Amino acid sequence: MSNTQENFSTNNHQYDHTIDREVEVEVELASPWNRISAYIINNLLLTLVALIGCIPAFIFVKFFLQSESVDTIVISSIIWISISLLVFAIFQFIQMSKTGQSFGKRLMGIKVIGIDGQNPGFVGTVLLREGVFNIINKIISVIVVFIFVHLFNFPEIAAEFLFAYLLPFICLIMLFRKTTNQRTLQDYLARTIVIKAEK
Repeated sequence: MSNTQENFSTNNHQYDHTIDREVEVEVELASPWNRISAYIINNLLLTLVALIGCIPAFIFVKFFLQSESVDTIVISSIIWISISLLVFAIFQFIQMSKTGQSFGKRLMGIKVIGIDGQNPGFVGTVLLREGVFNIINKIISVIVVFIFVHLFNFPEIAAEFLFAYLLPFICLIMLFRKTTNQRTLQDYLARTIVIKAEK
């Protein structure tokens, strides 16, 4: 049976993790503001990619289909935007898997590593931190909204607005807790920390 022990030192941003052997990794934690900035950059890029996806949709409908039907324009836009977002997501997934950095994290000079100091790869950086966390977030949001709307007669729109971002808000608060090395729920789920990347 493996004896797992985690030790944190917030003074010098050192993270020690021991599993049946002593492994010591000294790193400098990413600042909360860099992490927030990376998140904003990634979302702005996502929006930009979606908007860029509208350009080929417009060209395709206008010049190839020569149609002005609203349905054709909407369907074509959805297809092209979906393709653009899929390409962007694949690029981000590959980068996160290989380097622990999304485009936003790369610009902000930070990256995700496992608590053992290794690259967590696809499972840690993409599957657990992004995929599983977002699924859990949606499930909790739906349950909480259901409870508040049906048991407490809370207005549905207000409940959805308040609780859709419940876990992300908790994560935002956790970013500023030095006693836990600024680890968020995603970090605990994937057993990761976010650090300043080496230059």
